[in-house]
Amino acid sequence: MLVGPSGSGKTTVGYALSEKGIPKLVTTTTRKPREGERDGVDYYFREPDELNPDDFIEQTVYNQRIYGLTKNEVKHALEKYDKVHVSLDKNGAKAMKQAYPEETLIIFMYVPLSEMVKRMTERGDSEQKISERIDFSQETNELKPIEEADLIIENRSIEETVDTILYFLKQRASAPTE
Repeated sequence: MLVGPSGSGKTTVGYALSEKGIPKLVTTTTRKPREGERDGVDYYFREPDELNPDDFIEQTVYNQRIYGLTKNEVKHALEKYDKVHVSLDKNGAKAMKQAYPEETLIIFMYVPLSEMVKRMTERGDSEQKISERIDFSQETNELKPIEEADLIIENRSIEETVDTILYFLKQRASAPTE
């Protein structure tokens, strides 16, 4: 599972992991799709009255929109795949680790604040949105890795980060179990 602040590259690294054969868990949101986003691929786009909190491993509210990962999404993925990835916030990562302790590895992607601002600017975020994300990151201590992290990595380049993650997963898979 990929955890980190906005601009840390979670989405881009996630795409690269998918290209390497590690499928993505699709989370649910109540926000409207952005241009090019597809329901069931990027997110499950739902209305708030369609959601039952009991169906979720975790939920968070950001910018008055609900985001979360359903128990069904995880259950079906674990039945079908050896490895999957998902991007969650710190609370989601902790909830996932609690619900699936043996199956969950948390990869915290660190990014310095200056790089976070640069990346959000390059992807076209407005100054107001960047300011809101910085405030949110500082209020929630989002830039600090969580104790539950199995790997902490600074995402300097997508290729290097993906290679490091794949190596880490390979090492974990080949480690003797106790």
